[in-house]
Amino acid sequence: MVPGSAGRTTLLLLAPVVLAVALVACGGGETSDQAVEEPTTAEAVATDETAAAGNAASTDEAVTDPTGDADVEPVVFADDYATSVEPIFAGECAACHLPGGPGSPHWELGTAGQLAENHMTLALVVGARVMPPWPAGGDSPAFHEDRSLSDDEVQAILDWSAAGAPIDVPADRMIEPTVELVGLADPDSVLAPPAAYAGSTDVVDDYRCQIYELPAGADGGYLTAYEFVPDQPEVVHHAIGYLLPADARERAEARDGEDGRPGWSCFGSSGLGRDETVIGWAPGQLPTRYPDGSGVPLEPGAFFVIQVHYHYEDAAPADASTLAIDFAPASEDLDQINIAQLAAPAEIPCTTDEDGPLCDREVALAAAYDKYGAEGVLANNFLFLCGASVDDFAAMTDGLVNSSCDVPARAVGAVGEVVAVLGHEHEIGDWFRITINPDAADEQVLLDIPDWDFDWQYNYEPAERIVIDPSDTLRIECGWDRSRRDPDLEPSYVLWADGTNDEMCFGTVTTRPVS
Repeated sequence: MVPGSAGRTTLLLLAPVVLAVALVACGGGETSDQAVEEPTTAEAVATDETAAAGNAASTDEAVTDPTGDADVEPVVFADDYATSVEPIFAGECAACHLPGGPGSPHWELGTAGQLAENHMTLALVVGARVMPPWPAGGDSPAFHEDRSLSDDEVQAILDWSAAGAPIDVPADRMIEPTVELVGLADPDSVLAPPAAYAGSTDVVDDYRCQIYELPAGADGGYLTAYEFVPDQPEVVHHAIGYLLPADARERAEARDGEDGRPGWSCFGSSGLGRDETVIGWAPGQLPTRYPDGSGVPLEPGAFFVIQVHYHYEDAAPADASTLAIDFAPASEDLDQINIAQLAAPAEIPCTTDEDGPLCDREVALAAAYDKYGAEGVLANNFLFLCGASVDDFAAMTDGLVNSSCDVPARAVGAVGEVVAVLGHEHEIGDWFRITINPDAADEQVLLDIPDWDFDWQYNYEPAERIVIDPSDTLRIECGWDRSRRDPDLEPSYVLWADGTNDEMCFGTVTTRPVS
């Protein structure tokens, strides 16, 4: 929290240049930089398994069940893989890691034999709570699609691995998923850019906009579901989709190809004005589906502009990412989905152990302006909008920095029944939180992520009804840890800007009208 900001109410008039990434569970994102490598010795595994087991609940103790069902019988491994261990993988892992699943390019676990062969690494990632990925913490409300394991399930896997991973079924027995990943298997339309875009490694962080045409029949209707599919996921850092009205078409066509390449450079926003952020993708996502009877209105003549953030390191392949959508015709009368945006300052000074010219905020700010222009550097904007100053962060030089901003729900349109909530930071994010009516008797945490992971950014959907009233206040809070920063980077004051090595504190709250 910004010092002195507790209880502060700030009218946060968010500009459309703010990012909005609407993400949902599971997915085939890149694995974390802290991904666990398979150990080379059983002794190494035993050490880590023992530590992990120490953090897991004993099967004789009360079971912590993420679904909230206190009557669930605890899972106990008793040399019975088929009845204790396999159902855990079938329910929480198989849908992602079966052949062809979104996680299979990184790790394929399709048979009982493959599970047994990988039991040591499985014990490590499960015991450390790295897998299944579910960043939402215990202060969050219950969410749909919660893939976290209960303490007894973790212990059962550790016990099975410690016993040498015996299986009482044929090794080639397929793991049949009991939870299906719901995607857009048969979308109403798949939108593509006019041409593939190839950037250059000379521009490490490249933001490129292209026009995506809506299909016939969607005009005047509603967007009810979408799935952004990156063509070159190794360079697509994230993508934002803007919905623009018909009167912006001439401006878009004038920008398209202005530098001799498909699309146009667009830091911050589409650069066309009056754009509405409705689409988003980042690692760890599945398709977004709005609740039955609701959708995002599509004005006649409207079109999408997709802004893709390319992060190039070793190569810059041509990319033609697509957007699959479902839509309802204008004849249907659906509730209007609203996506409200929240943000707080991102101001992260160098530590007392770091030194260099970029540790001066003004020098770092000027360097960011040179890269991204005013639209791509919003550091000063959010200081102003949240009533904060650089001085609020000046003493945070131990590497741990935090920030917050309070906003009336009505000011950003975050009013109604909560459909989904998400948070967004970059690679040195440490924790994230959104709270309704902070510091009040009716305070309710809407999203708590105690250990931020850039690779898993979900759109969390509350399992129980949560309604935000016009009189409510929302607080967004972020924490950063400079020890997570790439040590090869030059020491620098980190602030809100568009680069991967810059930072953000951003969230969205998606609502529908209260019935």
